[in-house]
Amino acid sequence: MLQSRPPIVTIMGHVDHGKTSLLDYIRKTHVTAREAGGITQHIGAYQIEFQKKKITFIDTPGHAAFNKMRARGAKVTDLVILVVAANDGVKPQTIESIRHIKEANAPMIVVINKIDLPNVYPDMAKAQLAEQGVMVQGYGGDIEVVELSAKTGQGVDKLLELILLTAELNNCQADPDANLKAVVIEATRDPKRGSVATVIVQQGTLKVRQDIQTDTVSGRVKQLLDENRKMLPDVTPGSPAEIIGFTDVPEVGAIVTEVGKPIEEIEEEAAQVAEQTQAEEFAALFDERPKLKLIIKADVQGTLEAINQNLDPDSTELLRAGVGEVTEDDLLFAETTGAMILVFHTRVSRQIEEKARTAKVKIKQYDVIYKLLEDLQKQMLKLIEPTIDEEVQGEAEILQIFDMKGEHIAGCRMITGELKKTHLLHIKRGEEIIADPELKSLMHGKEQIDSVKAKNEFGMTFKQKKLDFQVGDKIIAYVIKED
Repeated sequence: MLQSRPPIVTIMGHVDHGKTSLLDYIRKTHVTAREAGGITQHIGAYQIEFQKKKITFIDTPGHAAFNKMRARGAKVTDLVILVVAANDGVKPQTIESIRHIKEANAPMIVVINKIDLPNVYPDMAKAQLAEQGVMVQGYGGDIEVVELSAKTGQGVDKLLELILLTAELNNCQADPDANLKAVVIEATRDPKRGSVATVIVQQGTLKVRQDIQTDTVSGRVKQLLDENRKMLPDVTPGSPAEIIGFTDVPEVGAIVTEVGKPIEEIEEEAAQVAEQTQAEEFAALFDERPKLKLIIKADVQGTLEAINQNLDPDSTELLRAGVGEVTEDDLLFAETTGAMILVFHTRVSRQIEEKARTAKVKIKQYDVIYKLLEDLQKQMLKLIEPTIDEEVQGEAEILQIFDMKGEHIAGCRMITGELKKTHLLHIKRGEEIIADPELKSLMHGKEQIDSVKAKNEFGMTFKQKKLDFQVGDKIIAYVIKED
C-alpha cells in the first residue's frame, strides 16, 4: 500500500557558494534528539527532521556521479536546490549545475546564499539566472527562490518549509511492502569493513540478513548503518543507509533488489519503456520525423553560434553545446541519450577516443562548417532510411534448418552475387529486416569456406545462439559504402 515517504533532495551549485555550509547548518540544527552528539560520518546522504517530518539530503554528489545515476535509469532526486552566492552571482559550475538539472528534468528551488554579507545584490544573481533560462519568481518565471544565510541561519526554515510543500504537491509516496528497490549513490572498499555502499531505498524495505543483488554484484546485508554509525534493523522508502555485506563494490547508480525477485527490474524497464513511448507519441503529434541528437564542441563561442544558426531544427536536436575539448561528462551524456558528438577545430584526446569506442559513442571531427552540415544531411537520410549507405553484395535463401553438435545450421542456396565471411548480414522475412546476425562459420559440406557464389548451396551458423530464422527467409550480404 502506498504511503508518504521523505522527499529526497540534492544540493548543487558553484564551489564556495555555500553548499556545504548550508548542509552543515541544516544538519546541526535539525537532527533528531536521539541523534544529537553522534559522530557524523560521510555516507553520502543523511536525514533531518523538520516540523515532525523527515527530509533526506544527498550530500552533494559530483556531476559525474549525478550523470551516472541518470545513465543507469536511476531517478533518485525528487528536488534539486541550486545554490548561488549573492556576492558572486552565476559562475561556470552554476551553469554546469543548471544543465544537469534540466537534463534530469528535476524540480528546482533556487537559493540565494550569503545575504548576511555587506553590499550584496540578490537581484543581480536572479537576473543572471534568467540569462541562463532559470526564471525565478519576480523575474518572469515560477521557480521558487529563497534568500538566506547558511552562516546565521536566516531563511533556512523557510527553505525547509518550501521543500515539504513541494514534496506534498509532488505526492512523494512509495510502498514499503513492495519488492525491494534501492539505488546506490556512493560505494567504496574499506580496508577493515570490505565493500561498503550507501543506498537510498525507493520502495520495499531493506533489512539485515537480506540477500541482495545488483546487475553485477550480490551479497547478504550484514549491517545497516546511518550517518551516526547507529545500527538499523531496516530501512524504509525515502531513507538512506550504509550497507555492509556486498561481495564486491557495486556501481554508482546500480539498482539493488532482493535475490530471487528480478520482477522489479522488469517492471522498472517496462515503466521506462512506457514513459519513453508516451513521450515519443506526444512528440509524434507535432513531428513524425526522427531527429538527430547532437552534442557540439567547438574552439570558440562564435564558431559554436555559427554552427547552431545553420542547423535544421526539423531534423536535428541540439542537446548540448560548449566550448573546449570533449569531456568524460559529454561522453556519459551522449551514451545516455544516444547522441552523436560533433567536434569543430578542437582536439579529442586518445583517452576520450578509446572510451568513446567502448561506450559506442560516435565522435566526428571537422575543420570546415559546410562539411559538417553536409555530413549532417547524410546522417539524417540514414536516420530516415537505415540502409541508404549499404551496398548489397549478394542474396541467399534458407532452404532447410538442422541441428548438428549443438549448432543451429541454416542450409542455404546463393541466389545472386557473392557472400563472404567478411560481409555484414541482414535476415529478411518478406520486406522486413528481422535480424542483423554475426556470421560464425560458412561451410560447403564438411569443409569450411571463406566465400560462396551464385547458384551454390552452403551451410552457415551464427554467433547469436537463439536467432529466429525460418525456411524461406533471405540472407542479404552487404558492405557499407565509404564517403
